[in-house]
Amino acid sequence: LMLGTIFNWIYCMDISVLLLILATATVGFAWVYRRYHGSRWFKPVVGMLFVLFTAAILAVTLFRSGERTALEPSLIPFESYRAVLNGGNVERLRSNFMNVVLFYPAGLFAAVLLSGKWHPILRVLLVTILLAGMSLGIEYAQYTCVLGQPEVDDVIHNTLGALIGSVCGNMIGKSIPDTRTE
Repeated sequence: LMLGTIFNWIYCMDISVLLLILATATVGFAWVYRRYHGSRWFKPVVGMLFVLFTAAILAVTLFRSGERTALEPSLIPFESYRAVLNGGNVERLRSNFMNVVLFYPAGLFAAVLLSGKWHPILRVLLVTILLAGMSLGIEYAQYTCVLGQPEVDDVIHNTLGALIGSVCGNMIGKSIPDTRTE
């Protein structure tokens, strides 16, 4: 219930404010990375953050309470944009943006967890593909369990969020020199 309330509060937030919060949080995370990435506790904490964010994604997409409706899946890519251009509800654009935001932290944390173990391009691809698979699984579960309307656009936007997050995580891991003294 509380997670749903937080999700709704974030969802209704002005997009420019949300972008500012995301940018600030990313810069803060980059600072923490720069300062503590070699510490024994850093990767376990980032791992816990990754697990918490993926659990939150599952909770808000699959386990929220509400009326179960059997809606036909929307299988046409970018259908939401066509609908808005043809006079449909502009709120769908916010939904698309929020689907990007929803997967951004998971992509960021996953890329940092894999830092140093994989080539940067492979790390970004692996994180993006795994989180795209998670998104596809969520949409499939929504369809089979009658939990909402599964949409290809959701998978596209979730994957974009994972990609942006993993690229940012990769940049944090590559561009910030180690300034710690041993």
